[in-house]
Amino acid sequence: MNNDARELSLRDYWRVVRRRKWVVAAAVIACVGPAIALSALQDPVYEAKATMAVRTLPGNSIFGSDYLGSVDPKRAIANEIQVLGSDIVLQRLQQNLGLTTDLPEVSGSSSPDSDVVSASVRSGNPATAQMLADAYVQAYIDVKRDQTVVGLTAASAALETKFEALVLQIQALDDQVDAVPESQQADLEKSLAGQRVALVAQQSGFKERLDQMQVDAALSTGGAQLVQPAQLPEVPVEPTPVRTGALALVVGLMLGLGAVFLLDYADDSVHSTEELEAAAGGVPVLSVVPSDPPPDNRPVSISRPDDLAVEAYRTLRTNLQFLGLDRPLRIIQVTSAAPGEGKTTTASNLAVALARAGLRVSLVDADLRRPRLHEVFAVDGSRGLTDALLGEPLELLTTVLEVDGGHIELLPAGRAPANPSELLGGKRMKALLQHLAATMDIVVVDSAPVLPVTDSVVLSGSVDAVVLVAQAGRTSGKQSAETVSVLNRVSAPLVGVIMNRVAARKLRSGGYGYGYGYGYGGYARKQGDAKVPSSDRVAAGR
Repeated sequence: MNNDARELSLRDYWRVVRRRKWVVAAAVIACVGPAIALSALQDPVYEAKATMAVRTLPGNSIFGSDYLGSVDPKRAIANEIQVLGSDIVLQRLQQNLGLTTDLPEVSGSSSPDSDVVSASVRSGNPATAQMLADAYVQAYIDVKRDQTVVGLTAASAALETKFEALVLQIQALDDQVDAVPESQQADLEKSLAGQRVALVAQQSGFKERLDQMQVDAALSTGGAQLVQPAQLPEVPVEPTPVRTGALALVVGLMLGLGAVFLLDYADDSVHSTEELEAAAGGVPVLSVVPSDPPPDNRPVSISRPDDLAVEAYRTLRTNLQFLGLDRPLRIIQVTSAAPGEGKTTTASNLAVALARAGLRVSLVDADLRRPRLHEVFAVDGSRGLTDALLGEPLELLTTVLEVDGGHIELLPAGRAPANPSELLGGKRMKALLQHLAATMDIVVVDSAPVLPVTDSVVLSGSVDAVVLVAQAGRTSGKQSAETVSVLNRVSAPLVGVIMNRVAARKLRSGGYGYGYGYGYGGYARKQGDAKVPSSDRVAAGR
């Protein structure tokens, strides 16, 4: 239940998770199981990796240019990785291998601050992965070399054109000298000597550069070189059941925890004594009753006296007796917020616990809408309270039930009237209860739920104490608060609440305390069903 009145602690969150741990477990199983199963069904995939060094200095691009501007090494390496995975490299690989079928793709990567590029290839066959990794590197080197050679060849052709132009210019100067008379050739040679020397020097430089380019074209590797050939992979990179299972576990835990807190946010039901007391506006919890079902239709206090639930009803009895030290509690009304929360079960077992303590108990079924006490004790319920309110003698309508150490006089509900609220709130009902309280030690009244009808509200004016039953995990905090508010508006003597049908394992593990009655629980356990001392009998109203 969400409780915004106080700040939640880590312990509160842990309680929420522990309360719905099956949601977390289901989410984990739903994620981990299929993930591991699918991982186990996958075919193994092997990865081989070959490394190469790539020069990224200016003048060594794949086009063989002489650009000397600034180059970003990281961007240059990223460009080369793109080239490695391009179609031109794939086509060269197919050409080198003599294949036309589709081949696995290559994945390129580089280390920070280095010119080393890794080429990774994955395949279902480890030998194929190793061979293709080396082949991709070789295809990349071939493409780089071819493109560099093409660039150098184009530059060489341009230089040859310029070289031939220089030859023609020198030849034109020589022809100009030969065209004049011999007496003038010496003077003309002197005037053209500087120009011819410059052309010859330029021609020599072009010749040297052309020869260098031709050598570079013959020896070029394209600026890439194999550093480490691929090794034969022995362990597959896919599938990875352990890693997949671990990731699925994390995802399952996250989904499960998210679902738990979402359910807790939407769930307004009470799950602990603290939540119940907070919803009830501070009304104390008198007892926490486990949900162990009895072996038959009888109250568990009769069918299984040693059950854990019986101890809870003894605690309830003891707490009510101590509450009666200040004022007599002769008539105790048991009700709930809504139907099905266990008020009839509580009333019948409380009556048995009081009778076994040596008290004479009158158990009245005042739930005229849906009476059940006659079914619980297997008696005739055709006549009872409604007949008594019409004036019939009580001794003809009650059934005496013998229990160890005492007895219970049961007054069933009888015939269903047309106006239950008017009957229960009238003077005859009050007089009847006063008569029973005068002749018996204590009267336990099972009444209808508070919220659906007003029967219990009008009846509360004729009793000494009202006990409210709330079912753990079902009764909402809003219902509990509304019920207490309704009873407080009519000044009903609400003395406490009972948390009913709590999982027994939670009680054994310490998930719930006995609330208000924990301090007196030892007395009830030590005394068992022994007779109550005289002081307690006086507190009970005798």
